[in-house]
Amino acid sequence: MKQLVIAIVLSLGSSLSLAKDLTGVWELVSGNYVDGSGKLVDYKELDMKALKVITDSHFSFTSMKGGTFWASGTGTYALKDGQYIETLRYNSFGEKAGAIFAFTTQVEDTTWTNERWEDGKRVEYEVWQRIE
Repeated sequence: MKQLVIAIVLSLGSSLSLAKDLTGVWELVSGNYVDGSGKLVDYKELDMKALKVITDSHFSFTSMKGGTFWASGTGTYALKDGQYIETLRYNSFGEKAGAIFAFTTQVEDTTWTNERWEDGKRVEYEVWQRIE
């Protein structure tokens, strides 16, 4: 029983530590995603720019393709077992409120890396740099 309590405390401490590491303002550095036709699209090809703001419990992002608005979204997030999990509340890209996006996540110094997988295939990869 004592080992279980220690494991739970360590797990909570790890998630809380990661949440503190994420709090701030992040700028998209690079990444890619799989489009509707299954093609891998590099964000640099799209001249994609984005900012993501993370608080203790919420996220918000806005992205631009070249000089044109691309997408925005906001909602809550959770950290669990090495995953960053967004639950959308509002967005500009047609997802219903409550849609969930789960990413394998890692923070090293001022770099935050996310990967999203569907059916064993990576469908999105993001590298963010802390700017504040």
